[in-house]
Amino acid sequence: MTVQQQDWLTNLMRAPEARRFGRTLTGCLLSYGAARLAGLPEGYWALITTMIVVTQPSLTQALTTARDQIIGACIGGIVGGIGLVVMDHGVEPLVVFSIALLPLAALAATRPGLRLACVTLVIVVLVPGDDGSAFVRPLHRVAEILIGAAAAFVATVLWPNRALKIAHRTARDCLVALAQMIEHKLAFSRDDAQMARLEQSSLAAQAALAEALQEAGREHVFVPILRDSSDAIDKVPPFLSRLHRDVLVFGQALAHTCRDGETPHLDPAWSAVPRALSLLADAVGSMPLNKPKLQEARDTLDPLLKRINERVDDAHAVLGPGVDLVMALIVKDTDGLVQVLTPMSKAKTV
Repeated sequence: MTVQQQDWLTNLMRAPEARRFGRTLTGCLLSYGAARLAGLPEGYWALITTMIVVTQPSLTQALTTARDQIIGACIGGIVGGIGLVVMDHGVEPLVVFSIALLPLAALAATRPGLRLACVTLVIVVLVPGDDGSAFVRPLHRVAEILIGAAAAFVATVLWPNRALKIAHRTARDCLVALAQMIEHKLAFSRDDAQMARLEQSSLAAQAALAEALQEAGREHVFVPILRDSSDAIDKVPPFLSRLHRDVLVFGQALAHTCRDGETPHLDPAWSAVPRALSLLADAVGSMPLNKPKLQEARDTLDPLLKRINERVDDAHAVLGPGVDLVMALIVKDTDGLVQVLTPMSKAKTV
């Protein structure tokens, strides 16, 4: 096998589609095997449950779906068992089913995840059983649901989504959006629609990052995640949120300096800020962090930090303190993010 073929095979196995494929096959095999070993007469319900749970896009959703499937099956089995007792006293099955369905339908309307309770009720009360005890059917149904949910959970743990990589990617997307927002303002662009799109992109990326970090925390409990101490992606969200607010305030401060449609002079040094954020985005987007890009971002920020510390600002008299103060906050918050991502480096005095 050539190097190109090996790389192609490696990338294929790491693809999200490959993990979903692996989860589905693994879950079905485990579910079918366990149902056969348990001797369940209708083991296909275990497979159905597995397919419902294992096709969830994340471990969090798989856990939630498995929980709801188990609870719904237990509730439906209990209500169906009570219905069987009533039917033994001569009440028609359809009457029992109609009455028992009302509270379960209300429950499914309130908690759609528990709709399996209605399905279990149908099977227990209306589907004819064999010559054995009628109470065996609800027990079998609950056992099949438990096996199917357990098999799906194991498959999801064995083939996780690796949410940590998604967290890196969404952090990069947010930094790219923030860099473009600053470029947009520095260019005095009047395209408000584009600015609104960039702002929404930044907010969406922050929300996706928070979700990915939560998912990564769950994955870390159940599966070993290759994560060394230098990966501080979980400390990034507060800085992104702060930078987002800083950029919006910067735009407002800049707008106040524009009178009668005139374009004021801006310190050319500020044009390096978007570049620093773009370099930081490239560094954060890879896993592990791209250290050369991180160092480039630090080198880009160094002259700006020195300029701020020395209070050298040729445009101060023209623009006033507002724009310069907000831009200084952006530079310092960006440098703070760089330092968080490189905790072993020496902290700089700002």
